[in-house]
Amino acid sequence: MKHGKFLSAIGVASIAATFTTLPTLAETSNKAITVVLAVELDSLDPCDTQPAQNANITRGNIFESLTHVNPTQGKVEPLLAESWKQTSDLVWEFKLKKGVKFHDGTDFTAAAAAANIMRTQGGADYPGLACLNSGQIPDPVKAEAVDDLTLRVTTKVLDPILPLRLSYIDIGDLASQKKAAKVLNPSGTGPYKFVSRKQGESVKLTRFDGYWGSAPQIKDVTYIVRKEPSVRASMVETGEANIALSIQAQDATDDDRTVTFKDNRIFVMRPNTHKEPFIDPRVRQALSYAVDRDTIVPAILGMTGAPYYQMLGPQVNGFIPGYNENDAMKFDPAKAKVLIAAAKADGHPVETSFDIITRPDILPDGGELVQAIAQNLKEVGLNANIKSMENTAWREFLRQPFPPEQRPTLQMISHDNTSGDASFSYPKYITCKGINSAICNPELDKLVAGAEVAAGDKRAELYQAASKLLLKEAGMIGIAEQIRLIMLGEGVHYQPNPLSGLEVRIADVRLDN
Repeated sequence: MKHGKFLSAIGVASIAATFTTLPTLAETSNKAITVVLAVELDSLDPCDTQPAQNANITRGNIFESLTHVNPTQGKVEPLLAESWKQTSDLVWEFKLKKGVKFHDGTDFTAAAAAANIMRTQGGADYPGLACLNSGQIPDPVKAEAVDDLTLRVTTKVLDPILPLRLSYIDIGDLASQKKAAKVLNPSGTGPYKFVSRKQGESVKLTRFDGYWGSAPQIKDVTYIVRKEPSVRASMVETGEANIALSIQAQDATDDDRTVTFKDNRIFVMRPNTHKEPFIDPRVRQALSYAVDRDTIVPAILGMTGAPYYQMLGPQVNGFIPGYNENDAMKFDPAKAKVLIAAAKADGHPVETSFDIITRPDILPDGGELVQAIAQNLKEVGLNANIKSMENTAWREFLRQPFPPEQRPTLQMISHDNTSGDASFSYPKYITCKGINSAICNPELDKLVAGAEVAAGDKRAELYQAASKLLLKEAGMIGIAEQIRLIMLGEGVHYQPNPLSGLEVRIADVRLDN
């Protein structure tokens, strides 16, 4: 599959475009499909659609956003917004699509869009809400309706990629929603509306007949969860399900029913640099030298992964060309031991035990890969213990603040960036105050802050400088570029794209007549 180059920045004052026309749809039918997922969703709220376990069901199906990233060209395109323009350095105006309705029959308006933007950011008006999408707008903005179909967004700092950021703000009908509560019965503008959820069992959607766009072919969708990838694959083989996400290489078919895609998803290790044994960068560098990627990644992941050394994929503007091939800290256990010994000689307790924090669904065959990594680390003298936990508990170790009593950790993270811009990764993962950051380096903060207000080549240059410093500091250590597999049932057709790891639009699925 060929992937287009993603947008590095929006450096223009005005954009007005027509949303990309979808491929011709088959006639609508009364057919239903079952999709089997690896992880149960934990929220149906429009402000929680960033994690894949929620996005796979809600994004592009129940909810839509003002803008959308074209998955193959990487350009920001209109969706619920028809066009936009930057009226001054800090002010943008968006003209919204006319005639769009929410699933409950109410009109989509600029007031509804503004309410979702403000709510997703949280703040004093939404105490305790904790939206998972809030990190996509690192600096608060003010959103307000000028009239029913004109939205004004004012930023506090220069933000050349605001239209791109708004592609991560999904829109729901909040008219009757309590401010501090999460949505349980969602109403969006997408091609499918919510029917029911049985926690631990299933989520059901049905086609929205009032959808503003082309009507999808499939009428009803049921999502179920099976944690074992072999079980998901066998359900498609036996006809119990029509689509299985995140299957393993050994379960793949040798025909076109198994489809592959890349989504800029990188499997990385994140040492907590605030605690021993990871305070000294030499010990963190030793982590990279200790892992034999060239052996364990192809042996365990097969067609679903390839050795990798950076945090960002090649379509992101912070990616460093040539680093993986020429400059990476590749497998060298002797060098790892020398670095560890040097840190120990300077008084660092390198023998301190630490926990490898992972989860069963981190990637196909992830458990076996983590075990191999742990063994590599022990072979160079590090004291690693694996702790595998469910997603909610895993996330508690991911986010600041880290409790003082918490043991030192090496967190396994499957990180994706489908936007093409490092601002959706670096502010929250590598800056001192980043919610998912376990490193604090003022120089990194300076580079990221400069990149945030720059555009085009200058933006990419600053992000790449931050990437080089991050690699030197070994604050995030790349292990494998992930290749994703989806299995389709007989008569089911779906062409995955770089966004398919986050959103599988059922409107893009075709069934044989």
